[in-house]
Amino acid sequence: MTDTAANPTLPATLAEAHDCIRELMAQLQAAQAKLRAAQDKLQKLEWHNASLKKHLYAPSADRPATPETYSKEQLLLDVFGASPEPPATENVVLPDAPATDAKRPPRRRSVPLPRSVKTVVERLEPEEKICPHCGKAKCQIGCEVSERFEYIPAHIVRHLIHRPKLACPCGQGTVSIAPLPPTPIEKGRPAASLLAQVILSKYADHLPLCRQQQQFDRLGVHFPRQTLADWVEKGAAWLEPIVREMKRNLLAGDYLQVDETPVKVLDPEVTGKAAQGYLWVMGRPRDDVIFEFHPGRGKEHAVAMLDGFQGYLQRDGYGVYGSVVADWERAQKVLIPCGCWAHARRKFVDAVDEDPAQAHWFIGEVRKLYRVEEYARAEGLSPAQRLALRQEKAPPILAAIKNQLDALAPTLLPHSPLGKAVRYALAEWEPLVRYLLDGRIEIDNNLTENAIRPSAVGKKNYLFIGHPDAGWRSAVIYSVVVSCQRRKIDPWEYLRDVLTRLPAATNQQLPDFVPARWQELRANS
Repeated sequence: MTDTAANPTLPATLAEAHDCIRELMAQLQAAQAKLRAAQDKLQKLEWHNASLKKHLYAPSADRPATPETYSKEQLLLDVFGASPEPPATENVVLPDAPATDAKRPPRRRSVPLPRSVKTVVERLEPEEKICPHCGKAKCQIGCEVSERFEYIPAHIVRHLIHRPKLACPCGQGTVSIAPLPPTPIEKGRPAASLLAQVILSKYADHLPLCRQQQQFDRLGVHFPRQTLADWVEKGAAWLEPIVREMKRNLLAGDYLQVDETPVKVLDPEVTGKAAQGYLWVMGRPRDDVIFEFHPGRGKEHAVAMLDGFQGYLQRDGYGVYGSVVADWERAQKVLIPCGCWAHARRKFVDAVDEDPAQAHWFIGEVRKLYRVEEYARAEGLSPAQRLALRQEKAPPILAAIKNQLDALAPTLLPHSPLGKAVRYALAEWEPLVRYLLDGRIEIDNNLTENAIRPSAVGKKNYLFIGHPDAGWRSAVIYSVVVSCQRRKIDPWEYLRDVLTRLPAATNQQLPDFVPARWQELRANS
């Protein structure tokens, strides 16, 4: 037998041996738990790293390469079925179509020029007008037309307004002088057309004021950057009542889409870096869009923006909106959240690298839902007709998606890309299917995201808002510009006309300056 006295590390008794084994097993289990935790952390970091790489280097469009089974034609057949073969009424003989080269690109269609483009016709006669064989004058048998576009730089027109002062030689009367016509900036130099150009150059063409100053210098006039900034502020002040009227009209309805986007702000109270502000956006499809600047992304800002609204609220899965809905319910007001299938689909796109088969299946099913919407738009269906089409075609697709979500949820790691996508879709399921309740509700929030794009492009050029107190200017001007663009209104023409007439207008005339009403009055005039 082994002498335990000679080897003190060995247990003296069998009980001590069992205790030692249990202690070693406990240490092994603890080590295994730490290893699993480290592996989970490593996998989570790898997923996060892949997401960052995709965000930084991948194309901006979230359209992964999908198998051929997701072709447009197959999806249409899956959703709508094969179209019945038309009955043969009579035999018609058609000429054979000419063979075409499949690789040849389609011919580009010429876009008709707008009426505002000036056209100058120049005729070039050939030198040889007499036939060298018979000596007779040649006659015209055709004409070749070529076009060239010439660029004429913009120019500034300086208006000098002379106002004679009249007085009586007797010296007893008063001096008479004609009053100045109303201008958007009292005693200022810019006319409404120049003010509209400065505003649009920054907020529609994304040209910072310092670059505009350089352009004006090339045209022979010098307007300091600070002067241009003052003009923008005065112009926004004139437009602010119009935006308030637009917001009042939106809140009076029962359907809104909302979103928010960050923007950098130079806050003197924040040293060493730019502060973070937010442009909150709300709008309605084919209607106005309202921007509001707020210093944060908290619930209080959402409540301030939506104060007085009741009805359908389409948003993404940001938790603040759920808290707002709860506040509305406690106040016995109606706020019905509607989801965004574009956000849900985007998360499955992010999961393609982890599990291509499952992610592509979900993407393909969501695409079928979008084919129903495309068909409704192509056919010009009314909201009632679109609702009937949705209720006929969408429920089987949604049922298949829901069954697959329920089946996959228990098997996925919650922090994996596919796990996040499944969890998001399940958490948002009721809002996501709520678009089946009303034909006016869109399947996603993309229209509001599209409205944000001008501000997203703009902040890449001017980088930040110069002061927290200046955020309202950007919000007001973006509201007007984007609302005009939605209605196919020329923003410059609108701003020039409105800024010309507003200084002499009354409060009762304010509704006539809202883009929808302005467009209607111009069409009827």
